[in-house]
Order: sequence, then C-alpha cells, then structure tokens
Amino acid sequence: MLLAELVAASDIVAATPSRTAKVAALADVLARCEPDELPVAVAALAGEARQGRIGVGWAVLRAVDPPAAARPCL
Repeated sequence: MLLAELVAASDIVAATPSRTAKVAALADVLARCEPDELPVAVAALAGEARQGRIGVGWAVLRAVDPPAAARPCL
C-alpha cells in the first residue's frame, strides 16, 4: 500500500458529504492493504500516530532536511 493511496482515500472522505461514498472509499483502500499494513493504515486514516507522542516538535522537523525516498511506501 502506498501512502498516496491512503491520501487519495482520505481526500475522497473529506470531499464528500455522502456517508456511503465515505464508507466505500475507506473499505476499498483497507481491502487493498496487506494484513500487516492494516494497523498502520487505520491509524494514518484516523490521524493518530500508532506509537503515541514521539517528542519531536516543529523546530526539530524544520531543522532536518532528509533526502526524498527512492520509492513511496508505508
């Protein structure tokens, strides 16, 4: 599962008032997840970090400039 697929499903959920369309988008993206990806995908869609607070603030994030990943993945 690619992060882009989760983002696309999240965008659909945010853009539509239809509960049926929201459920369909979420069901589709979750059905395509591998079993070990489900906890990560559900947490990401719910807006929660699985590990809880990580103690990294905006100042630290701003100071770090890592290279982009060669291939998008979760």
